[in-house]
Amino acid sequence: MKKILLLNPPTPAVERPSIPPLGIAYIASFLREKNIDVDIVDLDLERDKMDIISDYVLTKNPDVVGISGLTIQMENVYKIAEAIKKASGKIIIVAGGAHPSSLPEQTLKEGKDCIDIVVVGEGELTLLDLARDMPWEDIPGIIFIKNNQIHKNQYRNPISDLNSMPFPARDLLKMERYRGWGPMKHPPSTHLIASRGCPFDCIFCSEKAVFGRNHRRRDPERVVDEIEHLINEYGVKEISFYDDLFTLKKDWVISVCEKILQRGLKIDWKALSRVDTVDSDMLKYMKKSGCWIVFYGFESGSQNILDTIQKKQTVEQNVHAAELAKKSGIEIFGFFMLGNAGETEETVIQTIKLARKIKPKYSQFTIVRPDPGSDLYNSHMQEINEKGISWSEYYAFPKDTSKIPVVGTKMTVEELLYFRQLALKCMSRKALLKLLIRTVLTFNFDQLKRIFKIVF
Repeated sequence: MKKILLLNPPTPAVERPSIPPLGIAYIASFLREKNIDVDIVDLDLERDKMDIISDYVLTKNPDVVGISGLTIQMENVYKIAEAIKKASGKIIIVAGGAHPSSLPEQTLKEGKDCIDIVVVGEGELTLLDLARDMPWEDIPGIIFIKNNQIHKNQYRNPISDLNSMPFPARDLLKMERYRGWGPMKHPPSTHLIASRGCPFDCIFCSEKAVFGRNHRRRDPERVVDEIEHLINEYGVKEISFYDDLFTLKKDWVISVCEKILQRGLKIDWKALSRVDTVDSDMLKYMKKSGCWIVFYGFESGSQNILDTIQKKQTVEQNVHAAELAKKSGIEIFGFFMLGNAGETEETVIQTIKLARKIKPKYSQFTIVRPDPGSDLYNSHMQEINEKGISWSEYYAFPKDTSKIPVVGTKMTVEELLYFRQLALKCMSRKALLKLLIRTVLTFNFDQLKRIFKIVF
C-alpha cells in the first residue's frame, strides 16, 4: 500500500478560504476506511508552508501526492508539483479536481514533467487504485505520459451509491479557521454535500467535468446524521448545502426537512436551487426546518439569452420562484450574468430590470468568463488562448482588460464593467439617488437614458 498526501493549493487574491476542501476530505475518509495511510494539508489556509513545501512534504514521506486544483489555483499547483519533483523524483504527483478534469491533457503539458498523472472526474476510487499500486494502464479515469506519449485510459463512472461514502475527514483539517460560505445568519457555519451531479447542460457551466450529469443523492437519514455530527462535534449553527442543485427532487428535499424536524435540530441552512424545481409546498418545508435563504441562478432578464445559454428556464419562472420564496419567508440570493453569448446593451438592461423587480436580499452580477470544460469555453478555446491570460488572472480583473476572456458578445469588457457597476447602484435606493443627482449635474444624458430605461 502506498502512503498518500493530499494538498489544496493557495487561491490567489483570497486572504483566507471560507470553506474547507471537502473534495480531498472525502477522498481522505474513503481511503482511510480502506486502511490507506493518508493525510491532508490545506495550503490555502496554511500558506506559510508554501515557502518550505518540498521540505515539509518530505517530512510526511508520502509515496503519492495528490493536488486538487481550481482554474485560479493552477499556477500554484504547478509550483508545488515542481518543488516536490525537484526534492524527490520518486514521489508520484497526481493532479485532480475541476480544472485538471476539464483540461487533462493541457494540465499534463503545462505541468512540464512534474505532474505524473491527471485524475479525471471523482477521485476516491482512482486514488484507491493508485494506493494499492495497480498498474497505471489498468486504472480507469486517469491520463498519464509514458515514453513521451499521452495515455488516456477509459472513463471511470461516478460513484453510484453515495451512501457508501463515509463523512469527509474534517478531523484532518483545522475546521475552526474556516469562516463559512456566503451570507451567514448564525455562525459558526460550514458546508456539506448531500448530492452530486446536475442533469442540466448550461453552456457556461463545467461542473459535469467532475461529478457528471447523473444526479445522485445520499439517503436523507445520512444527510441529517452528518448535520447532527457537525452540530455535536464542531458546534455548527448554520449549514450550507453545497450541492450543484439541492432542490431537484421534491420528495427527497421534503424528507430531509422532515428528518431535521423530527430530530429537533436547531440549525439554520441555505441551498443552491433552480427556479423551475421549487414549489410552495417544498419551500414551506424548507422554511420550517431552518432554511433562511435560497440561491437562485436567475442569470438573465432576456428570454433570448436564457435560451442561448441553454438554461431551460423562463423569465416568468424567475419571477414566480422569487415570489414563492418570499411568500414562504425565505430570503433570496440572486445570481445574474452579464456578457453571455449574444449579449447586448438591451439585454443587459432587461437583466437589471428583472433584478430590481425581484428585489433579492443579496445580488451578484458576474461578468461571464467561460469555465474551462464548459461548452462555451470549448467553442471559443482558440480565441481565449490567444488572449494569453494566466490562470491566476482568469477570474480576476487584470489592469489589461484585453486579457479578460469575454467571448460570444460584441459588447466590450469596459462596457460590461460599466453596466456591472450600474446594476449594483440600481439595486440600492440610496445609491441610485446619488447616481441620478451626479448624472444630472454632469449632463451625462446617455447614462440618464439608461437609468430611465431600467427604472421605468
